Amino acid sequence: MLNKMLVANRGEIAVRIIKECKKMGIKTVAVCSDIERDALHMQIADEGYCVGTAPIKDSYGSIETIINASIITDSDSIHPGYGLLSENTEFVQLCEQHNILFAGPTSDILLRASDKSTMKKIACEQQIPVLTGYSISNINDALIYAHETGYPVMLKINNGGGGIGMKSVYNDDELKKSFKVLQCGKNRELLIEKYLETVRHIEVQILADKYRNILILGNRDCSIQLDNKKVLEECPAQNLSPELLKKLYADSLKLAQAINYIGIGTVEFLVDEAENYYFMEMNARIQVEYGISEMITGIDLIEWQIKIAAGEKILFSQEDISFKGHAIECRINAQSCGNIVDWHLKDSDARFDHMLVAGMNVTPYYDSLLGKLISYGQTRNEAIFKMRKYLKELQITGIKTNINEQKAIIDNDLFISSVYFTNFLKNEAL
Repeated sequence: MLNKMLVANRGEIAVRIIKECKKMGIKTVAVCSDIERDALHMQIADEGYCVGTAPIKDSYGSIETIINASIITDSDSIHPGYGLLSENTEFVQLCEQHNILFAGPTSDILLRASDKSTMKKIACEQQIPVLTGYSISNINDALIYAHETGYPVMLKINNGGGGIGMKSVYNDDELKKSFKVLQCGKNRELLIEKYLETVRHIEVQILADKYRNILILGNRDCSIQLDNKKVLEECPAQNLSPELLKKLYADSLKLAQAINYIGIGTVEFLVDEAENYYFMEMNARIQVEYGISEMITGIDLIEWQIKIAAGEKILFSQEDISFKGHAIECRINAQSCGNIVDWHLKDSDARFDHMLVAGMNVTPYYDSLLGKLISYGQTRNEAIFKMRKYLKELQITGIKTNINEQKAIIDNDLFISSVYFTNFLKNEAL
């Protein structure tokens, strides 16, 4: 097993990884920017290392600095968490060159899995449905395609994730503006495809080791979104026919097998009202919402992500996995900057993966996620009832948060009926 792991991330995911390493007997190194020296993940790690100034590019996102930190601290492994460098092929290649184990796919697998255009081609080869789309590098080609298919269309950065680098556009002017923003002055290729407004965002969790064991760990509904960024997720998705689920699971296996995938991963689909479905992308990393899959399977995904990276074989089969109950996750986000005066959550039954410390300063430099509030019940109604209770009991003072917005979602009749799509927040004006 591994000796020392550097956690190349921050916030609640860094906290979770460090706690998991402690359970597994692995020493940890936390990294921080100069304004997060007192962050929770720094407090609980065995060692801490400052990797630069506040901007992400100068600290958490600096490949050379993170690699140097792992060498200086004699770390034999790196866990990237999600976001930041988690799907950066250059970073993984440098880890491999320095014999630092990366808790994720190898660089050659990641090169394919994290590129949307490449994965769409592979999906087509596997006869998996995809939305028609093209790789484009100039605005003239973008306009031609948009006129051929009709607005709205979606523009995407090929290797973007987490809703970043995605713009839905409805006319030529919006397309020109969005194209310029996403290219950022670089002549890089973008992906353009038809944008479907009344669809569900369904994802399939997979786990694969180097011994060719690939397991399906259920599905999640991630359709509650704001500007393509997830706000609330639940597991399992409701109102999907057994026939559709069978297809989604089979296609997820085919994609993983086609690229010899190793590690934890997520295959994402769009599903319309008639249960037509389309492969969207693959995330070759742990997802923010992995916790709800843990709740219904009882499988510790961070533990197995680390074990698989270390070369261990998955010790259970698909037949051993059972899906029990229902789980809901509300992302608790900051809506203003400033100091958190205090926080508390009365109910000890709630799962709250967080980064909160009284007195901590919320800055504009990083993602607004403060924590993930998770409820679990034997039924969906029970999970909703508990989440409603948890949201009332969670108090965070000193800054604005989206707790009230989450309460409104949980109390919404459409949400309660489990009939909603990715345009839910827009249509319900929540």
